[in-house]
Amino acid sequence: MNYKTPEMMPFDYRPQNSYTPIEVAEMLGVKPATVYAWLSRKELRATKIGHRRYISKQQLKEFYEQRRTGEYTDYTYAPN
Repeated sequence: MNYKTPEMMPFDYRPQNSYTPIEVAEMLGVKPATVYAWLSRKELRATKIGHRRYISKQQLKEFYEQRRTGEYTDYTYAPN
């Protein structure tokens, strides 16, 4: 079933202290497509429940740590 709004869902499957990719994009000031790109490249981890993805505070913290320490380098816009 495809529910039009979250209010129509029969149960609340959203984990506590978690955000949708769209909420994360708003928090970080980037487009939702950027967050989905991070997810697809496995730079940012998420929990998938059904067809929805949720990003916990811990997963966001790990993402920030990777970026801060340089453990991961984003070559998306690098020439060649």
